[in-house]
Amino acid sequence: MIFDKNQENFPSEFCRDIWWWAVGICPPEVSLTDEVKSQCTTEILEGCHQWHDYFHKLCADMYSNEELYQPATPRQYRDILEKIAELGTPQGDGIILDPDVWCAFTDKINRSKAYRTSGITLDACIAVLGRAGLRFQKNMAFFEEYPKIFYAMHQFQQSPNVRETPARHQFAHCDFRRLFKNYAENYDELLRRVSDESLQTAHDIHDYCKSIKVPRNIHFGIIKYKHKKHRVLDFTLHKDKYPTLQVNISTFDGEKINIPAKNENLNHICELITARKAEIDREVQ
Repeated sequence: MIFDKNQENFPSEFCRDIWWWAVGICPPEVSLTDEVKSQCTTEILEGCHQWHDYFHKLCADMYSNEELYQPATPRQYRDILEKIAELGTPQGDGIILDPDVWCAFTDKINRSKAYRTSGITLDACIAVLGRAGLRFQKNMAFFEEYPKIFYAMHQFQQSPNVRETPARHQFAHCDFRRLFKNYAENYDELLRRVSDESLQTAHDIHDYCKSIKVPRNIHFGIIKYKHKKHRVLDFTLHKDKYPTLQVNISTFDGEKINIPAKNENLNHICELITARKAEIDREVQ
């Protein structure tokens, strides 16, 4: 199944969540750089390719069979896989889990408000994940088609700063540049999921800002444009408004003007940028 980043209509919010996940998956040819591959064992490198294939397969199955996966959310399924990778030790063609540790986690998550409110259990979620090959045998978890996948997932869970924002969500995106160190995505990578129209508009906005000497910077995964240390605008990408990128024009009173990054709005956005820059010049002496 091919997920199109320009898609606008979805059968359900669950399917939108799956699509949002799928279009954010980073291709191995991008994330498996020579530097990363030089640090990978054979098992980890194989696991990376298997992980990428598996997430595409899982997303396609979830999208086509949402009734089998609900009421759990895509995020909850990813959290389960993360926890298995975090708590276990890769061995052979699977990952070994300490029975006491796993039972403690099971009890904790089944008592959580999120699970109790939705009426789901960890065992039920794991059973559904079995559709894509996840198996448990005694104290080992493994994938029939992806025997080395947990080598890569476990390494990711052990990588520096993996629990810090915005690194954690990269587990879903198979960004293997984070396997051994923190990695900050650049401008093009942050806009990977943006629709074609919004991407072109974003480039046009950048060219305009550059022409009036309003520089761009990226901080904690947010693309910002500042003038005299004051923010002029930033870009926001959310699945509920997607595939249109949102342009947030800042004001001195702390509010923001939100405008979709569409070609029809380009002239108006440029006018607001010019006005915001003039406002900063007046206020900052």
